[in-house]
Amino acid sequence: MMTANPDQQEEFESFHQGDTGHAVILLPGLCGSELEMGAIPRLIKQSGHTVAIPRIRGYSANTGMTDFSEWIESVDVLVQNLLKSHSSISMVGLSMGATLCLAVAEQNQSIQGLVLLAPVLIFDGWAVPWYHPLLSIIYKLGFRNWHYKEGPPYGVKNHELRRRIEKAVKANKVSELGAANLPARHINQSLHLVASAKKNLSEVVSNLLIIHSINDETASPKNPDLIIKLASSETKKTIWLSNCYHMITVDNEREIVVNETSNFINQVFENFELKKNNITENIGLVIKDRNRD
Repeated sequence: MMTANPDQQEEFESFHQGDTGHAVILLPGLCGSELEMGAIPRLIKQSGHTVAIPRIRGYSANTGMTDFSEWIESVDVLVQNLLKSHSSISMVGLSMGATLCLAVAEQNQSIQGLVLLAPVLIFDGWAVPWYHPLLSIIYKLGFRNWHYKEGPPYGVKNHELRRRIEKAVKANKVSELGAANLPARHINQSLHLVASAKKNLSEVVSNLLIIHSINDETASPKNPDLIIKLASSETKKTIWLSNCYHMITVDNEREIVVNETSNFINQVFENFELKKNNITENIGLVIKDRNRD
């Protein structure tokens, strides 16, 4: 097993070199961490695939501030680089990471599989504060030195996990929640990302799996419905959960999320390999026929 070398440590939060020829890019939420992804990285590694969690300047925690278009470009460049040493690529994103996955897939149609976990295109969940739509207006008016603070239920229905997250938040430590406080500048750029991704959904052609909770307190079921309706993917599937909130990778139904994500990626990989082998065999037959002639 390979892990990130010194050069990769600046580029990746985590990197594991697999041997199947399939690479999986994982994108946690805005300013989030690998902890948010739960057991997904471990299971994908067990399947033999390469796993890459990039450190995206301006998007990942403690990396400064950049324009949302640079977030998209950074991941797109990673896809292109991985395709130099891998035959196929899948992406898995959580929350705003899922939105970023969409934005990348809209401009790069070489991505075979796309798993969107609790994607956010509309902030319309039951716990979104009434003033959330005003945040962009406040920012445009020049008030930019504020932070949006996460509060209960912290994206989780599981009470024990919620207590642990709340303790970590108060101690300003990293938790499964990700960032407890989002700077105004990051929120502003994330809203631009959402608008961009929403506008170009018809450009998505990757095999698509969405897993979403009907009780998501941040993004209602309208979010996956919109993606399924507008995406041009040949394969489109939605799995609905009922016993968790927004952070579905670590909440009560996390095993379903992890297993369905892994199964989907493996299926995408197997289908790609089968198609590639069939094409190779057909080319071989054509060459034989021509040689006979």
